[in-house]
Amino acid sequence: MKLELNEQQILEKYIPGISLLNEEDKEKALGACSSLNIYQINAGKQKIRGKGQDYFSIHEPCRTRTSICDFADLLSYDTPHWQYQNHHFASGNEVDKERSEELADAMDVPKYYSTAPEEFISQYNGDWAGLFIENTFYYASLYSAVHFILNAIEKTVFSWIEQRYPYRIQMNSYLCQENTLREPLYRVEFTTNNQTNNDCAHDARMAYRNFENSLRPKLNQYLNTQTPATYIIYGTDYNGNPTVDLICKNDNTLALIRPARFIEDFMPKTQSPEYLDFLSRKHTKQATDRLLDLGF
Repeated sequence: MKLELNEQQILEKYIPGISLLNEEDKEKALGACSSLNIYQINAGKQKIRGKGQDYFSIHEPCRTRTSICDFADLLSYDTPHWQYQNHHFASGNEVDKERSEELADAMDVPKYYSTAPEEFISQYNGDWAGLFIENTFYYASLYSAVHFILNAIEKTVFSWIEQRYPYRIQMNSYLCQENTLREPLYRVEFTTNNQTNNDCAHDARMAYRNFENSLRPKLNQYLNTQTPATYIIYGTDYNGNPTVDLICKNDNTLALIRPARFIEDFMPKTQSPEYLDFLSRKHTKQATDRLLDLGF
């Protein structure tokens, strides 16, 4: 109740009288707000919802509602989530419901994990987060390096596939031969989805998924042989508000970062993200070579 009251005060600061409106009119009032006001409102709410030195919090519906700052480190927060997800993935259609409930409950109770379990692959894959860095509120995305690299590879490879097998709506223009006008006359035709290219693009994406599934554990193991490191990439969203990608190199890195002191632990380990670009380019080349070998 106190949290709701504090958030209501923030809304009143930027939208006077909103507390007197019904839910429908509140939505309209929020929709009419400028992007700056929405950013200011979210920044105010972050100082209420976030915890620790940086008012840090995760905003993912599939994650536990227990604050990440109540956990000892990023690894301890991620491990029970991985155990729950892995149980469902490995069980297929025959999920042990009792075990599933046990693992779901375990996610809500902070527990210290000194090391990652066998076959563990971090689940930080662009998790939505919020925090303050040097008194500035940022919309953040939290990644493990393995997912950040795989996402970059997928984006480039899928673009390569679409260029190789264009199947979306295309516009073609032709100069009309039978034209009595002095000015050139063009005819425009639209070609809709080409089924053959559509099928080939689908098959190529499936072949890439097989490559990705094979690469993921190998890349994760390779990164885990290296020293801890973090990477930070600043940006802005489409409204010009500050964003940041926060990337942890490996499991040892996750174990060294305390959510309650996130920036204090994260920043000293920061290295150039060019290394991530290098690995992305390297494995993208492997992926496209593999697709070419398969006849795509």
